[in-house]
Amino acid sequence: MNTARSANGGSGITTSALTFGGDVPPITTATEEWTGAGAPVGAWSTGGSMNTARAQNAGAGASNASGLTFGGSPIPGVAGKTELYDGTSWTEVNDLNKGGAEMGGTGTVTSALAFGREDPLPPTGVNPDNLTESWNGTNWTEVNNLNTARSRMGSAGVSNTSALAFGGTPSGTATESWNGTNWTTVNSLNDDRWGLTGNGTQTSALAAGGIDGPTTNTANTESWNGTNWTEVNNLNTGRRELASSGADNTSALAFGGESNPTTKVAITEEWNGVSWAETSDLNTANNNLAGNGTATSALAYGGNNPAPVTTATEEWNVPSNTVKTLTD
Repeated sequence: MNTARSANGGSGITTSALTFGGDVPPITTATEEWTGAGAPVGAWSTGGSMNTARAQNAGAGASNASGLTFGGSPIPGVAGKTELYDGTSWTEVNDLNKGGAEMGGTGTVTSALAFGREDPLPPTGVNPDNLTESWNGTNWTEVNNLNTARSRMGSAGVSNTSALAFGGTPSGTATESWNGTNWTTVNSLNDDRWGLTGNGTQTSALAAGGIDGPTTNTANTESWNGTNWTEVNNLNTGRRELASSGADNTSALAFGGESNPTTKVAITEEWNGVSWAETSDLNTANNNLAGNGTATSALAYGGNNPAPVTTATEEWNVPSNTVKTLTD
């Protein structure tokens, strides 16, 4: 329901029902109307394309109408580029000070954090970095570094003063917490992995998927309570290089990725705090993409590795039930 309550009244059938009154507290007059045979089902739709095609990019933002993407590959073409989404179109804004791919990203379009990354070494190869940059809505500023250089990590956080970095390569299980000034090493993940995804806050986060060992994709999911990681129910499909969205460790969306080293997937799964359930797929199978938002309002953008990388954006929306006030 839209409003949590107890001792409320109800009437109707599974496809047409009402709930009314109850104790919130205080006691309420609110009435909600239900239409349909089950919970509203979300769906992906096409959004506005990015200006620069990229994969292995990072993202931040609170909904499908508000997104920020930065970094990515191929390098050097897009490594520092930053774009802002307003629900319709992407606009280029000021670049990162130092570009790279496979970095962590958290926060909102006016208060974000970028940390870690892969910085290429000529002529080939990668070099995990510990650089951190803070976004104030206009510019990126270099701030204190991660304690452990890494890339392909999971990340969570709500602003440029509160974030969590976990897993990745070569750090494996290392977790660090950001307080707006410094990174502090905290309790590690139980499962050593990279190419995972993460969502939530500094005190309530979720880590899912990734690659465990040289070639084995994992479905492993762990929940963070602000102190420790706890293993919980797995994804239905193990994969790496996926993206996710979600406000905390009780609700999340995981989408895209690689089910094995050569197969991109469109699979989308919803987390309800206990288990994952498969739901409506992305319109296009995709890996190495970025995402932001919540479990009911999210964005997916970029990705597609190996090339050609894409500018495509998809918007996730879950319709809500209707709240009506009844009169005599």
